[in-house]
Amino acid sequence: MIFTKTNIKSFDTKITLKRFFQYFKDCKLFIFFVFLLCMLSAAGHVIALYFTGQSYDKYLMEEKIWTDEVFFGFCFVIFGMFFSYIWEDVTIYIVSLLMVIISEKKICFSLRRDIFNKLQTFPIRYFDTNPSGELITRTSNDVDNVGIAISQYVANDIYWFFISLGVLVIMFLINVPLTFITIIIYPFMIWFTSKIMKKIKPYFQLQQEEIGKMTSFIEERISGTKIVSLFEKEKLNENEYKNINKRLTKNSIVANATTNMLQPTIMFFNNIAFVILASLGISLVVANKIDINSGLLHYENKSSLLIIFTIFTRNLTNPINQIISSSYNIMLALTSLGRIFEIFKQESEIDENDAIILPKKIKGKIEAKNLFFSYEKNKTVLTNINFVANPNNITAIVGPTGSGKTTIINLITRFYEIDKGNLFIDGIPINKIKRSSLRENIAMVTQDTFLFNTTIRENIRIGRLDATNNEIEEAAKLSNSYKFINKLPNGFETIINDNGNNLSQGQRQMLSIARAFLSKSKIIILDEATSNIDTKTELDIQKAFELLSKNRTTIIIAHRLSTIRNANNILVIKNGEIIESGNHKDLINKKGFYCNLYNSQFKKGEQI
Repeated sequence: MIFTKTNIKSFDTKITLKRFFQYFKDCKLFIFFVFLLCMLSAAGHVIALYFTGQSYDKYLMEEKIWTDEVFFGFCFVIFGMFFSYIWEDVTIYIVSLLMVIISEKKICFSLRRDIFNKLQTFPIRYFDTNPSGELITRTSNDVDNVGIAISQYVANDIYWFFISLGVLVIMFLINVPLTFITIIIYPFMIWFTSKIMKKIKPYFQLQQEEIGKMTSFIEERISGTKIVSLFEKEKLNENEYKNINKRLTKNSIVANATTNMLQPTIMFFNNIAFVILASLGISLVVANKIDINSGLLHYENKSSLLIIFTIFTRNLTNPINQIISSSYNIMLALTSLGRIFEIFKQESEIDENDAIILPKKIKGKIEAKNLFFSYEKNKTVLTNINFVANPNNITAIVGPTGSGKTTIINLITRFYEIDKGNLFIDGIPINKIKRSSLRENIAMVTQDTFLFNTTIRENIRIGRLDATNNEIEEAAKLSNSYKFINKLPNGFETIINDNGNNLSQGQRQMLSIARAFLSKSKIIILDEATSNIDTKTELDIQKAFELLSKNRTTIIIAHRLSTIRNANNILVIKNGEIIESGNHKDLINKKGFYCNLYNSQFKKGEQI
């Protein structure tokens, strides 16, 4: 097997395990019983082997006169074997139940909870730079890998370890020299196995990364099915998916094939151990170089000793085989743990130590002073931005695509942090306000309204979770969405399909406006909220906007300049700078960039 260098992030297994063991704090009693029952189960197995040895030595290797005493002795040995195996099976079954509880109820539940809670603390920048499919894979597939390893393999490895330990003890009690001859090969086997596992570790990491990429690809393509069909990109998708699938297959083959190579390798070592025992050990016993009665457990003849010792040798190698066979799943779980804990290393959104909660009744004045921002170093997006958005006023932001309009909104909501300068809410620096307090005072209606797969009522309730049903219905009336909701078969209890696919664009926008009404926020942001709807629906939504803007600070981003003619202040932004500002009439009279932009829309038939 040829190993090539892999370009991926590595993780420290010791640190990963140290952190993972913290999740076992709440299940110490379960773990105690698991270890205890594994010991007792292994003891049952070893005792059964001991009785097997007794049956060979006392009853099978030489002719016996079957008196009642001999017969009852033989029955005792047979029933001892039987009940020992029954005891072993019952206890190991209880262990499996306990491990399922530990795995699913304690560990996996806690991991999923902690990952999800951690993800909710991340800044928007993190989600903009990390594929959602990769995060989904870490939350689901990687956690499942850990759960499978714990429930199916960890307890078994503990069980097999105690069996090998018990068998080894019995072997030493039978004959110390023969035991040393048998186990002389095992240090080489352990060393070889550790080297192999170290080599294939990166391929497990690559395998999981490719699964994440595949999940992202599938999720994206399913979401964009209409576009794929419209532009007939199925063949392109097939080729892209084929390449991802090839990479995943390649890394999976290397990881699995190399792991599977361990099994015949271990069998080879076991056979070597048996050959050494058979050739050297038996020769020494036959030549009387090793005393058959040198151990604490004595046997009546050489044949008994050698047969029994061979049985114990095979029962020593079998647990080792089982432990090494589970190495694939254990390594996969360790890799998944490393990927999971990478999430916890990421920085969360943290408020300043002296951050405050905004007063219950804020005015909502927004002021930007000498604002600079860049998404990447040395690539400035906003340069020296200064403006004031007053309460009870409408402030509009216009400009070409990519000029920085939405970036200003991202800074007001603190989705991104300012590089230089500051933003103020009622004179308070925005970085001195707790994010939760800031955002609960901001309501946003965007171009692409996101709706959850639940009822219309609960989708509106997102605007304020403690709202009553009457308040929700009142918000629907104010947003002009009440009529169309009542026409639906189940009214407010209608279940919305995936992201509102069973509603029109205008209906989705109206629900988003209903959320804003319900929130009672003092700052309203309308981000191109009417760009994708028909004229009549736009008029209905404009009426709702007029109601929504009363007694609030309203910021509008719009491409249709006809929708912002009544704005109190219009900020014209180009290449990240505010080049003009004023009301519609003043900007037209300046005959500058805004005037040209407005006239170009008029000439193209824009309704104004």
